[in-house]
Amino acid sequence: MQQTLNYNFDKRVTHLILQLRKNKHEAGFPFMIDDTESLPSNQVYMEYADGKIEVVEFSTGYTDYYAVRELNVSESQLVRDKFQLSIIPQ
Repeated sequence: MQQTLNYNFDKRVTHLILQLRKNKHEAGFPFMIDDTESLPSNQVYMEYADGKIEVVEFSTGYTDYYAVRELNVSESQLVRDKFQLSIIPQ
């Protein structure tokens, strides 16, 4: 029973995150991907609806952010693969 409950919970959380990502892109906003294994604590990936992914860095106090660099196509795909994301068709 515990395994089924965990599976259903994980599946539901994954579905909600993917729905949030889709909603953000449809509204014209980037989707934030926090990769604590690969980036410093004040940096995240911002994925845009057109498929572009940037590394952004937050200012002190986390009130603003700025682009550090744009990932190339193969780097972007590596990030998507790591987090099991596919490009959302526009």
